[in-house]
Amino acid sequence: MKVLIVDDSHATCEIIRRALQQFEYRKLLLRCASRVDEAMTLIADWQPQIILTDWHMPDKTGIELLETLRVSHPELPVAMISTVDDATQIEYATSLGCAFFLSKPFSDDALRSAIMPLVLEQEANEVIAEDEAVPLREELALPKTDLLERLMQKNISDSLMLKPIQAQQLDESKVPCVMVVYAERGSQKPRVIGVLDVYAACVLASSLQVIPQEEAHKAIHLNQINPEIMTACKEALAKTAYAFLDKQSKMSLFVRSCTILYQSHPKLERLYQYPLDSRLDLSCEREGMAQGKMLIVGV
Repeated sequence: MKVLIVDDSHATCEIIRRALQQFEYRKLLLRCASRVDEAMTLIADWQPQIILTDWHMPDKTGIELLETLRVSHPELPVAMISTVDDATQIEYATSLGCAFFLSKPFSDDALRSAIMPLVLEQEANEVIAEDEAVPLREELALPKTDLLERLMQKNISDSLMLKPIQAQQLDESKVPCVMVVYAERGSQKPRVIGVLDVYAACVLASSLQVIPQEEAHKAIHLNQINPEIMTACKEALAKTAYAFLDKQSKMSLFVRSCTILYQSHPKLERLYQYPLDSRLDLSCEREGMAQGKMLIVGV
């Protein structure tokens, strides 16, 4: 999840960065801007999901940034971290929709606690209603979301939840990832390709075996997905491969391969460009774990 820090103090930016690098729930991708104009450029190009801004800065203030974003990006949560302690000013920021106001100096725990509801809100905002999803092309070997969820609950864990989400775009939050290829049993021709982010891989793996917290932390925050996580993830996917059914032969597909990709490449880029009627964009969740994301494409 992308977080933009807007503060003209390099020291403050580093304090915030270090605190959020230890945010356990999920990895936060962080960038800094020292001016409002620079922040607006990053908002357009990088598309952060949360903004943390100071109040007093050169040229334009954080409150001016908040005023602008309430018009141009009303859905984007903006919080303020500032030395301002005037109740009237804080009340004004709150009236503009300031997500939270944290006074300097602050503790790392206070910042992480304050940002947690925003992270959870952004995860929830990714989910769409079933009837908002584009109908899939019938000839593709793609299951309906509710069928795949039922099979996962039956064969992996009854606590697993799948939900349709907004169409994903490929960015730095998507790698590393796990790519799974589902193929026909006879010809071994690929018919479906799935891409799971690290969270989805950990959610599926932890549904079959206990994943030590240290190993999950390495996978999520240090991009170190160990063989045990991969083995359990592949087993979970194999247990529900029969949800992917060839419409002509009436035979289910099988998991031909399951590999880790540590960086993007043209094939991965093409998958995220597939039309909406040829793909499933899903969240993969278990209680107490961050939302995982899956892209499942019929080819």
